[in-house]
Amino acid sequence: MLRPAKLKISRTGSHFCENMSRWLQTISSAFLHLLTVCLLCFCIYSLNLVFGTTNDQSHLHPVETYGYVLTFLLYLLRSIPYLSIPFGLTNILGIVTMNTFPPAPTMQSVKAKIPFMCFRVVTRGLYPDLVKRNVERNIETCYKVGLDNFKFEVVTDNALNLPKSALVRELVVPNEYVTKNNSLFKARALQYCCEPSVNILSNDDWVVHLDEETLLTESSTIGLANFASQKHGDVGQGVISYANEEIVNWWTTLADSVRVSVDLGMMRFSFKKLGCPLMGFKGSYIIAREAVEKDIGFDFGPKGSVAEDVMFALVAWSKGYKFNFVEGEMWEKSPFTLGDYVKQRKRWFIGHMYTLLSEEIPFKCKIGMIPTDLGWFLLVLNILNFPASFAFPIPLPLVLNVIAGSMGGLIVFLFVFGSIKSFSLRRYGLIRKILLIFATIPIIPLAACMDAVASVYGFYTRNSVGFHIVKKETNQLSQKSEPENTFEDV
Repeated sequence: MLRPAKLKISRTGSHFCENMSRWLQTISSAFLHLLTVCLLCFCIYSLNLVFGTTNDQSHLHPVETYGYVLTFLLYLLRSIPYLSIPFGLTNILGIVTMNTFPPAPTMQSVKAKIPFMCFRVVTRGLYPDLVKRNVERNIETCYKVGLDNFKFEVVTDNALNLPKSALVRELVVPNEYVTKNNSLFKARALQYCCEPSVNILSNDDWVVHLDEETLLTESSTIGLANFASQKHGDVGQGVISYANEEIVNWWTTLADSVRVSVDLGMMRFSFKKLGCPLMGFKGSYIIAREAVEKDIGFDFGPKGSVAEDVMFALVAWSKGYKFNFVEGEMWEKSPFTLGDYVKQRKRWFIGHMYTLLSEEIPFKCKIGMIPTDLGWFLLVLNILNFPASFAFPIPLPLVLNVIAGSMGGLIVFLFVFGSIKSFSLRRYGLIRKILLIFATIPIIPLAACMDAVASVYGFYTRNSVGFHIVKKETNQLSQKSEPENTFEDV
């Protein structure tokens, strides 16, 4: 007779515990975000203090000291940091206005209402064991969150001979396949998937683009399901972190920590608040409606094939498609060598350059990328600003000095915060995590120099660029490389 009452009390207690847990999680999340904003302010204030941006400059007379020509060149040099103002503002707005420690997403739709999702992995076929292993892990993750209306589509230039499965479709791109506009590399493979004789998806299905090494997490899988079922946008992208699996190269992993912060700052602000890829787009962790992919395709020609992801995003923006941010993070690995790091950035720079020169994209959709990419191209000169500001001081208005110092403080923050988000306290422990966070600071000049080398190297080799594939398995002793294609030969 007492059992129903006991059951009711038990359920009430369970609900109370769940509500209390959510409340504590919300408080903790808000507190950590407040600390993040304080860290941002501290970094900006500290850099301005260290470089004395508010010091009196009335004693400086550059024309008398250096002459007209050198003074003009020094002012030109000192103007380069201001190209990063749009990048800085969007990062600050993204960090400050949106929670940087959001609670893990929860499923917002019943399973029956989640649309079909095709997880598409494009590969050259150089790492069959890696692809097989990651596809199996990702399928297991989908099952863990209750997803069952999905398929993995592995598109490869060389046969992988994956085990037969109802959940996996292996597509080998024929050697003789040529697109209408002679697209190359990954763009060619993606366009092959869009061919009517190959494509098995309907307009209401969703495509999730992954790299060979990309690993789904439960949070990102739930985020993708919510994005598709709640129709948050036509195209989406989320956070990728690089320190969750085996770390092969600490230098590149620490250097990549800034990308996590940029995802949470500039990228999230652009997608969630502006609904567009204002300053770029990544090549993985992409979700798009199949109708959008059919409309746009990936046949952007040889030069548009270098950064087909950015081309796709900007064309989609120009056609009025809505972008949004996907909750949850995916995992990838940083390049295994410094050489691969530079070559990867080199390809990105060349891809951005050809995207900005493309007549297919209206100017209004390029304007956000122009100052950032121009600043990247001039990064070598910007690095010289540091010693030049001490060796050849020149007076500037107080507001410009503070802005320049604040941009430097923001960069330090992005690296440090990226490390905080990347290195798990549970995995590394408190002492080791603190050491890794501080180790990120001396990595900043190394990362800047490598990015500067990549942009100069990319500019001078822009007409003979292949699609360099970074090493992705530690037991791979040698790496086959993409033959270098000269665009004039295509």
